[in-house]
Amino acid sequence: MYKMPKILFAIAFALTIVTATTAQTTNFTPVEGASLKAKIDNAVVKGKAGAPGGRFWVGYQFEVRPGVAIDFEIVGADGVVSWSNDGWSIMSDSRYETRELGLFLLFETQREAFTRAEVYNLRREHQFSSYPVYWAGHATNEESLSYLKSIIDSAAPEVNRLSDRAAFAIALHDDAKVEPLLTELIKRPVAESIRNRAIYWLGYTPESQSKNALLADIVRSTQESIDARQQAMAALGMSRAATTLPLLETLYETMTTRELKRPALGGIARSDNRDGAATYLIRVAENERDIELRKSAIAGLGRIAGDKSLGALTSTLDSSPELELQKQAVRAIGRRPKDEAIPILIRTARNHPSVEVRKIAVQMLGQTGDERAISFFRELLAK
Repeated sequence: MYKMPKILFAIAFALTIVTATTAQTTNFTPVEGASLKAKIDNAVVKGKAGAPGGRFWVGYQFEVRPGVAIDFEIVGADGVVSWSNDGWSIMSDSRYETRELGLFLLFETQREAFTRAEVYNLRREHQFSSYPVYWAGHATNEESLSYLKSIIDSAAPEVNRLSDRAAFAIALHDDAKVEPLLTELIKRPVAESIRNRAIYWLGYTPESQSKNALLADIVRSTQESIDARQQAMAALGMSRAATTLPLLETLYETMTTRELKRPALGGIARSDNRDGAATYLIRVAENERDIELRKSAIAGLGRIAGDKSLGALTSTLDSSPELELQKQAVRAIGRRPKDEAIPILIRTARNHPSVEVRKIAVQMLGQTGDERAISFFRELLAK
């Protein structure tokens, strides 16, 4: 019987998720029109005539590609709610994917322009700063992408401020045109900040040789800014495809700065070729001269499942002559599955010769909430 409240909570939460989108959009004022552009224009006319305070939102829903999650909530078994709502982060995780998203544009009548744009999850309740929302409904990919491209193409300074968000929204669409649209944006003269964002968002599009070739060319080009090259390397590192691993390894070996090498290691750690990735990161951890890059390689090993990566971390923890690498290894072990991590962390906290390493092991154990860690802490307190 004691489990019933949790069961009821789960059922209630599930029902909330099902009805949240309807409840959210029910509070909006619908607008009509023959096209998305016509609906938005009609919304502006209505808003200018009737919105108190001279500000209002215009929104519409678009087709979202699978496997990405933004502006989402996670409810733990204990009922604790955590969320990501910074409006920029994308999580590539099908467990939390957000397939019902809306683009919302804030119009200010005094400036006669849209001045802000946000992408919100329609399954979450938003307040919209108490301004009214005019709702254009569900847009087709062709309409939505065309409208977003028009924002980026506009030379008007009021609209151009929204280009960053427009590029972000384009990257979220479930459409084959997304990659060519972002590629075109990257290849033409636009503000550097917008171009760099487009380079980064390109990393979220489906795997393709043409995309990877463009990103690799940007990384290699000394004519590009360091920021553009970093964004391109980070975008390449989003690929989990085993076929991308050799490219990331080559870029790591040919780049000369830590700022470019580090994201390459992050991408290697995410590769679906776990054995190959672990082998390469072990080599970097053992032979790289830059200790910060060695630490990055060790951190990457912590994200790769399997005995090979765990064995390398344990060996580093137990026998590396570098204290900083031992500390990084215990942190990496602490982020692995509990059944792997906790026995090693307890052994380390109890017996490691370095006080600093033992302290980190205790801290990592404290984050697990596991009964084995609690029993160990009781043992320490009893002494």
